[in-house]
Amino acid sequence: MGNSLCRDASTCPSEEVVVQRDNPLHLKVIAPRHILAPLPELRDLAPGLDLRELNTERPLFEDPDFPAGDASIGGLLGDKANPNVAQYLEDMMKMVVPGWVRPRQMMGKEAGKYKLFAAEGEPCLFQRVSPRDIEQGYLGDCWMVSAMATLAEYPDRVRSLFRQHSLTEDGRYDVRLYDPKSEEWKAVTIDDRLPYWQRPGKHGNLCFAKPTKENEFWPCLLEKAVAKFVMSYHRLDGGYENIALEMLTGKPALLIGVNPFPEASSTVYAHLSGKSKATARHATVLMRKEGYDENWGLWGQDASSLVGGKHKLSDAELWAKLKAWDAEGMSLACGTVFPFKGILAGHAYTLLRLVEVPIARKKTGREYEQSTLKLLHVRNPHRTSEWCGRFHDDDWETWNAYPEALKVTGHKVGVKDNGVFWMEWSDFKIGFRDVAVCFDQQKGARYTDSSVGAVEEHRHVSFGIVGYQKWEGLR
Repeated sequence: MGNSLCRDASTCPSEEVVVQRDNPLHLKVIAPRHILAPLPELRDLAPGLDLRELNTERPLFEDPDFPAGDASIGGLLGDKANPNVAQYLEDMMKMVVPGWVRPRQMMGKEAGKYKLFAAEGEPCLFQRVSPRDIEQGYLGDCWMVSAMATLAEYPDRVRSLFRQHSLTEDGRYDVRLYDPKSEEWKAVTIDDRLPYWQRPGKHGNLCFAKPTKENEFWPCLLEKAVAKFVMSYHRLDGGYENIALEMLTGKPALLIGVNPFPEASSTVYAHLSGKSKATARHATVLMRKEGYDENWGLWGQDASSLVGGKHKLSDAELWAKLKAWDAEGMSLACGTVFPFKGILAGHAYTLLRLVEVPIARKKTGREYEQSTLKLLHVRNPHRTSEWCGRFHDDDWETWNAYPEALKVTGHKVGVKDNGVFWMEWSDFKIGFRDVAVCFDQQKGARYTDSSVGAVEEHRHVSFGIVGYQKWEGLR
């Protein structure tokens, strides 16, 4: 494809050159970073692991391939979508606890000097998986955390990534990740030591992804598995939601460039990566292991084969497809470029739900004016910094003007919801520039279903393969 897919020269340079510059998206060209210490040599990841060899009487497992130290963290610059914490992150890195900290040291009956502030109850791997309480830390991996949140709409998708079903005694976990480049699942073994910082005499906290409000540590451990996959945490700093979704599901994903004008069309594309456009292959998270320090670039690639052969979608077609994909249980995420009424620049969000609300307003006599209100339910992985335009949480005037919308969405005006908010389609297209769609169609209960049957279904998921994609049609 030509430059029609590109928003700036760093995405699709007209010549075979990788442009080096700060990117407000922290999503495009993967630029080299300063390394705090030499990166460790990682052994090949085993595709299959036998847990029968484990002995719970042995000492706690310490992964020799991903040590708990500076080398595994790398040179972090901070989340560009949250620039106020850049200095905070720099200071934090100076106070990382040597050897890091395990979940049972942070909460529960075994917790001591590293106990998390106000933490109650025992730690666990899974309790009630939900996209609503996953929280990004101070690493710029919103592209991955937003993908983790949309995956959690169907808890079995998250559970199936872990061989273990509960917190282990020896601190060893096996996580499977899909590599589209080699078209196979790979198992990553990690220990549960997590980067933790603490001021002298003060309560400490995790540096990166946080446990959920129900003390679930799966987000922290999944993030660590991906960090090992690419050899350091700092290599997770910036990326695309669709690439993360492919890694977590084994199913194809694409990006759709959203156009704010109703009469305009939106482009459908996937990604290639490599040192040049001529030699680039399908993009993957694992590319960072090979290319992060070699100035690899990303290029747009036609993905019309995944949407019925259409290269572009009209406004009506895009809305209809997004709504249909949402109804079919496909994972959806979205990204921004510029700040807009509380929407952060260069940030990835989770797209939870799309609804249409029929509106009828009396004109004269017996005549009614019919219209359709299109609303989207969006979540910020920071759990803060929400939309402040029409239909925001406290927008009494707009919500009361559309009581039909209150009924359909179930929204309660004035109730804050941990970074989750509603916004209108016309505003969404101004604030967001990309929507990532993963073709991981699901059936069954969503996270909102608390029935016994749904809970049991989510509790008993094997470690087996749930997706495989040959990428036919994406050459």
